[in-house]
Amino acid sequence: MKNRNILWLCIAFIISGVLTYSIKNTSKNTIPTEGYRVYLEGKSIGFIKSKDELNKYINTQQERLKNQYKVDTIYIPNNIDIIKEITYDNQIDSITDIYNKINEISPFTIKGYQVVITKKNDNEKSDEQQEDTEEHADAILNETVKINILNKELFAKSVENVILSFVDEKQFNAFANEETIELQTTGEIIENIYIEDDIIIKETNIPVNETIFTDEEALTKYLVFGDNPKEEKYTVGKDDTIEKIADKSSMSVNELLIANSDLRSANSLIYLGQKISVGRVSPVFTTVIEKHVVEDQTVKFKTVTQYDNSMYQGQSKTKQEGRNGKTRVTQKIKMINGEITQAYIVSSEELVPAVNKIVVKGGKQAKRGDGAWSWPTNFPYIISSRVGWRWGKPHRGIDICGTGRGSPIYAAREGEVVQITYQSAGLGYMVTIKHDNGYYTQYGHMQNVKGNDRKGYEGSATKYIKVGDRVRAHQVIGEMGSSGSSTGVHLHFEIWDGPPYQATYFNPLLFY
Repeated sequence: MKNRNILWLCIAFIISGVLTYSIKNTSKNTIPTEGYRVYLEGKSIGFIKSKDELNKYINTQQERLKNQYKVDTIYIPNNIDIIKEITYDNQIDSITDIYNKINEISPFTIKGYQVVITKKNDNEKSDEQQEDTEEHADAILNETVKINILNKELFAKSVENVILSFVDEKQFNAFANEETIELQTTGEIIENIYIEDDIIIKETNIPVNETIFTDEEALTKYLVFGDNPKEEKYTVGKDDTIEKIADKSSMSVNELLIANSDLRSANSLIYLGQKISVGRVSPVFTTVIEKHVVEDQTVKFKTVTQYDNSMYQGQSKTKQEGRNGKTRVTQKIKMINGEITQAYIVSSEELVPAVNKIVVKGGKQAKRGDGAWSWPTNFPYIISSRVGWRWGKPHRGIDICGTGRGSPIYAAREGEVVQITYQSAGLGYMVTIKHDNGYYTQYGHMQNVKGNDRKGYEGSATKYIKVGDRVRAHQVIGEMGSSGSSTGVHLHFEIWDGPPYQATYFNPLLFY
């Protein structure tokens, strides 16, 4: 009996101890803890007591970043979330441990701005161009460029620097200040400047492992060249000119001026040893400039040949000397990234009439093909692009615009029509003429017989001639359009010393 009582006392003691431990343990977990749960991309990496202490510790440890970007505060990474939480788990991580985990996994951030540039689809392309690029339409429409900057003023100033690569600073200031300018005789007025692409600037936290522009010159350079790795420096040598440097660098003069905003024109002074930026220009955004231009154009005299049977063949005399005329032309011009894409003649006024040169030759018949060169378009006109390099490729002819869609295109010289065709990615509807003196001329971007640029059968390029026809100088051979790879209505005109692409091409302006 006595032993049984002792056994029950032992059992009661054990149960009492277990209950006491259980009560104490339960009492410990019933006191909640308030703090912050730290998440990396939705996954918990720890629990801290104070969010402010973590931010303070980050700033203490990242003095280098603060000095580098000249900012007062460094922030947590963008993929880190810190959420207030009340928990019964008393496990609290040290600030140092959490900082080390973050530092190993994700970059810290600084306050700044992200510029998002969305390229607009080119709605001004011809119907055929849009058909040719249909499969790339989505890519073009959705093409975006993102730029990180510390302040919006830096971006605004760099954009202004890019625009000043395309226009005269005095004209730009007049436009920016909304000054009213009236041209007394000739000159230019900027009517509008805008960026064609969509630009959104938003304040954000920028990861420090991304490119962040803090310098105006560096940002301007990026806006002009993009990510093009070929941007280099050229050292000016003896007898160098801007035109020679551009040609050596496979650039047009205009592109060289865009890449060097301190050079205002092809006649800008350069000095021996000067460093000039060269390389393919690839503007990050599309700058559109609309101008009102009044200029006096020289009307070159024509040479007219008369024949006198009283003179021996081979003899000749000048009956009347020629004299150039002058016409005042008012134009509306649209430029995209420094190149003329649209132009039309508002009015023209003859100031001095041209006088033809008259040459008298002996004999009834003249040698075929010895006539002068005839201009291939109506007058007045605008030369929108010249022979040379353009966007890294050779431009083998001149672009003539301003006379309007459907205006006549003339044979530049007597000859035989050897080709009428269509080049989808090139000159569109085009005509090639072989001349008796061994030269060939090509005429591109014509409209078809229906008055548009849509691709059709080759014979739809022109209603005026066919292959094998003999044409005379100044005979109508087609109509001006914008077919093929074209940015606007114009004629692309080439002169070759032999079959095109097999011989040497010349600057057509040297023949007039």
